[in-house]
Amino acid sequence: MSPAALGLVLLSVCLHAGWNLMGKGRAPSLAFFVLAMGAGALALAPLLWLGPSPAALPPAFWGWLVASGLCQMLYLGGLAWAYARGEISVLYPIARALPVVLVPLVSVVVLGSRALTPLDLAGMGLIVIGALCLPLTSPRALRPSTYLTPAFGFALLAAVATAGYSLIDNRALALMMASGYTSLAAGSHFMVLQALMTLAWGLPAVLLLLPVERCRLAALWDGERSAMALTGIMMLTTYGLVLVAMALTEEVSLVVAMRQLSIPLGVVLGVWWLRERAAPAKWLGTALMLAGLWVVALP
Repeated sequence: MSPAALGLVLLSVCLHAGWNLMGKGRAPSLAFFVLAMGAGALALAPLLWLGPSPAALPPAFWGWLVASGLCQMLYLGGLAWAYARGEISVLYPIARALPVVLVPLVSVVVLGSRALTPLDLAGMGLIVIGALCLPLTSPRALRPSTYLTPAFGFALLAAVATAGYSLIDNRALALMMASGYTSLAAGSHFMVLQALMTLAWGLPAVLLLLPVERCRLAALWDGERSAMALTGIMMLTTYGLVLVAMALTEEVSLVVAMRQLSIPLGVVLGVWWLRERAAPAKWLGTALMLAGLWVVALP
């Protein structure tokens, strides 16, 4: 991997852990994340004037975009509601790593992609075992009630939604490439369009379906506008930096693996910055998840 690609991936890692930490530290809510996505989309909207016009994209693309926006909204809701109920040093690794297990399983079972190798299964097993270790404070905590909590459930919702938009985005980006986009133009356009679609799903949900979230809008607008704008730009920039890094190197699997460095960073920041518990099982679980992610990413 070139130094430039490595630098971009490491910056993306820091931004990803950073915006999650900001969301956790500011009374996490779907309203905050949805408005942040909208602010980020508006700030980066000039990217839509670079490259082909989105108006030329086929109808199928817009269908995938609508589905991707719904998954993104569910992902943000899952993160927000999980963070409101538990520790980011437990929940962030789960939401970040479990999609690496879910996406290949769905690809094989539903889409008929290549069969999983024994190495893939071993890596996925390490990820699951690591996730089960994260919330343990002692050996006696290894019981169903430790995992059957709202925080864990919402983290799983975030992970499932991530798997959903990952598979959908792959289809949407392929249509963009077939319509004359370069990989960089497709990525930059799609991250803005996806954020706008997330806003289109999220605002009605907040305003019409979720009274608790609706009540937070006034306070967020009065006191968190700058934080929301910064968070939104970080959210979108994270994705864009990874796309550029992939364009700069042929070692895509290494880029995918390096991105997961945000997991230990999120754990360290949660323990150090937010004063969360530093149980030995948490560090063991993080190490197992990283090992599993590295195994899965191997070509």
